[in-house]
Amino acid sequence: MSSYAKGRRLEYRVRDLFRKNGFIVIRAARSMPVDLVCMKNEKTLLIECKVRKSEFNETKRGELLNLATIAGAEAVLAYKNKRKIFLLDAKTNSHFLIEDFN
Repeated sequence: MSSYAKGRRLEYRVRDLFRKNGFIVIRAARSMPVDLVCMKNEKTLLIECKVRKSEFNETKRGELLNLATIAGAEAVLAYKNKRKIFLLDAKTNSHFLIEDFN
């Protein structure tokens, strides 16, 4: 499977996860400027999906944090480790659960 197909599959899984938890989710075409925009209860998350956490370098992190600041949103990295999806607050570099937003 190509890298593009793996990334798209992860984006769909993350999209579905947020939708199941009551978020409105918009998937950005060609992942520009972010992969997903998720909104719920006056909270907006800008999400960058990476198949491996190591693909999220400091330059990309800085761009995401800057965009989130401008948009008044939170920056999130979603990545996969084996079959499990992890959510990481890009600002604090700490993991969280989607249930934290319910």
